[in-house]
Amino acid sequence: MFKALCKLVLCLHIHTFSMTGSHSLQYFYTSTEGAEGFPEFEMVGFVDDVQIVYFDSQEGKANHKQQWLEKIVRDEDPSYWERITQTLSGDENMYKTSVTNVMKRFNQNSGVHTLQEMYGCELRDDGTTGGFDEFAYDGQDFISFDKETQTWTTPVQQAVITKHKWDANRASNQILKGYLEQECIEWLKKYIHYGKEMLERKVQPQVKLSHRPGSERNSIVLTCMVTGFHPRAIDVTWIRDGETQMDNAHTDGILPNEDGTYQIKKTIEIGSDDKSRYACEVEHGSLNPKLNVVWVPPSGSNMVIIIAVVIVVLVLVAAAIVGFVMWKNNPDGSDVGYSQAQTKESSSDTSSDTTPPKV
Repeated sequence: MFKALCKLVLCLHIHTFSMTGSHSLQYFYTSTEGAEGFPEFEMVGFVDDVQIVYFDSQEGKANHKQQWLEKIVRDEDPSYWERITQTLSGDENMYKTSVTNVMKRFNQNSGVHTLQEMYGCELRDDGTTGGFDEFAYDGQDFISFDKETQTWTTPVQQAVITKHKWDANRASNQILKGYLEQECIEWLKKYIHYGKEMLERKVQPQVKLSHRPGSERNSIVLTCMVTGFHPRAIDVTWIRDGETQMDNAHTDGILPNEDGTYQIKKTIEIGSDDKSRYACEVEHGSLNPKLNVVWVPPSGSNMVIIIAVVIVVLVLVAAAIVGFVMWKNNPDGSDVGYSQAQTKESSSDTSSDTTPPKV
């Protein structure tokens, strides 16, 4: 199942480096069928959330995305990019065959479809490691590798043939387990060593608190906006009266900024007459001690003004929409007529999957 695992990584002498924080190495393969103008095949590699390598079938050439990666190539493996390009060009045909086979499983012979693979490893701050290999078809889980049992699992009937075929190849599964637990981790350490200045830099977050009227008549939404921090790991918590953590806080998760830092927003909704003391507590690797930013409630008169302004804006918007609709239906001032809207009512299998090689 895996041909020359080292062909897409730098298989050189590995040194042991002291590691701080959690880091990951991940690769994403995508094969697309039926999308005109879109690459039929592409591969993207990441260390943490930093892109390090990219290849697509339109450009036909693998490229590095970080200067420190080029230093590894220059110092230790000058033929790296040429070799990578040749390997990925061969992978393209195997992925195209696989996506065609899966389409047949779903009785599809046209339309836009994608077969994706995501695999990689993680080195956690406590020294433990993790590894994974997962496939998806049209954005839905298709089949994934259980590293501990060295077997494949699937939530869909269409992947059962693939599961049986790959489970039977025990030697290949052992190779994959070894790659995820050893080679992948070793190269993750190497990448972190060369890219340490970028990957392990520490940037303190900026914290801003704000409030607005809530969804209920007598409620307020408190927002804690934390941005500009690096590394990604962070803990943001709303605290009431200095001790109670608010478990009902809403967040969209940690998101990237354009400059390579991150942001996260957490909101809670409280009663407008709540007299408790609320604070946003932030724990991050760049902070010692952690930040505790207290929310200062607005005065009663200010809150009345805020609510009144919101109500006035909503009324004006509603009036504008109604006026526009009336003008659209009757631009010349004549009587508005009625026109009834028109309505319109409206297998073969294969087991010849070709599993792509791994980085």
